[in-house]
Amino acid sequence: MKANIRRVGTVLVLGFVLVALSLIYWQVLRASELTSDVDLNRYRLAQREKTVQRGRILDRNGVIVASSKIEPDGVDRVYSQPWLVHVTGFHNLIFGDANVERKFGNYLSGAVESDPLRRLFDSLLHRPTAGDDVVLTVDSALQRVAEEELGAAKGAIVVIQPNTGEILALASHPYFDPNTMERDWQRLRNDPDRPLLNRATQGLYVPGSTFKTVTLAAVLEEGISRPDEVFDFEMKVDSRGRDYHTDVVNGFPIVCYNHGPTSPGRAILTLADAYAKSCNVVFARLGLRLGAQRLAGYARRFGFEAPIPVEIPTEPSSVSAQPDFLNDQVALASTAFGQGQLQVTPLQLALVAAAIANDGKIPQPHLVREIRTRDVSIKVGPMGVWREAISPATARMLAQIMVESVDNGWASPAQIRGVAVAGKTGTAEAQLDDLPHAWFIGFAPADEPKVAVAVVKENVGSGGAEAAPAARRLMELVLRK
Repeated sequence: MKANIRRVGTVLVLGFVLVALSLIYWQVLRASELTSDVDLNRYRLAQREKTVQRGRILDRNGVIVASSKIEPDGVDRVYSQPWLVHVTGFHNLIFGDANVERKFGNYLSGAVESDPLRRLFDSLLHRPTAGDDVVLTVDSALQRVAEEELGAAKGAIVVIQPNTGEILALASHPYFDPNTMERDWQRLRNDPDRPLLNRATQGLYVPGSTFKTVTLAAVLEEGISRPDEVFDFEMKVDSRGRDYHTDVVNGFPIVCYNHGPTSPGRAILTLADAYAKSCNVVFARLGLRLGAQRLAGYARRFGFEAPIPVEIPTEPSSVSAQPDFLNDQVALASTAFGQGQLQVTPLQLALVAAAIANDGKIPQPHLVREIRTRDVSIKVGPMGVWREAISPATARMLAQIMVESVDNGWASPAQIRGVAVAGKTGTAEAQLDDLPHAWFIGFAPADEPKVAVAVVKENVGSGGAEAAPAARRLMELVLRK
């Protein structure tokens, strides 16, 4: 009897030793080989995917924009509106997850289960895990129009509700089709137009005259100037017959064109006029009055130099690449009117417009409004205020100046019949041999804002001709709903 027990014990011990040796062999000695076996890893992931009914992604109106389709060899993720890829991201066995698919992956994959008992029964009965649905703030129809407005141009458009921070459209062009990533990957990586880059949140641009909005906010908040302050310049005419006036900062000439004589030989502008007609000379002077610390400080109050708290990756906007750049007066003056070393994302400038529309408070932007489980609906927003940039009084004063810019200035192509629109154009210098980038930022209605927008189109010309009409169409569509 004892001999039999010893034999059984010996067999069990040998069995455990063999199992242990097998584990050591496969998980230690052969580990690198296994983990580097792409086909094997893909097979494992595919097998795991078969046990998960991944949740859908829907737009704010219930339109399905991402869903899963069961195929004989696995489960395919299907994106019905690929122009939303820079919002939805992708879920792919080779390339992993990105954007909303990544941020809310635990919900979509069913890893977050509110009912532990249900999870147990699903496991025991080998039922597929059901993922939760994610509802976006984005309107897919509006997003499509934003893509149409960008046309063939590279660029981005952000449309946002200023009081809630809900992003209604976040378009980046060119985009790519997540349904064909595996086939197109090498081409996408080598494409000089960089379709993999989300220009709305990670594209960094010189803002041009749209940054005058930040400079003006600082000037008004600090009491350095007022809307009716008068600036008087000698008017000159260049060799092509164009009116201009000029100023010199440390030997560097700064010029304003085409503001017209307001008295014989003189150009007389109020601060509000200078903003509406985008006069660099006036804003250079204002930048020098503010000084480097205050100008940079107000940019930070609007969110520069900080990651924007949104569900997808962003690049921080910056005032300068060098810490002491603004200590040079020419650099300070050029930064104040929107050039210098400024680098901004379209999302950042949409938030500048939203802050002015929202009594000086920057809403926390977000792309997801709801998570729908099998049992409950979890509301995600509104997220509240991200930061306070300026006082309500300054915001209202600035909004009125922005209305004048649309009514009587270079931003007039953004006018909407019967609606007070607040806005500012920008025509930002790009590479020396290229046309400038066209910008527009603004909001409407000015007295009760419901929508704020930022548009940038690369290398197409002036903001008034190229960006403002696109912004007008998008604001009109939002206001009609």
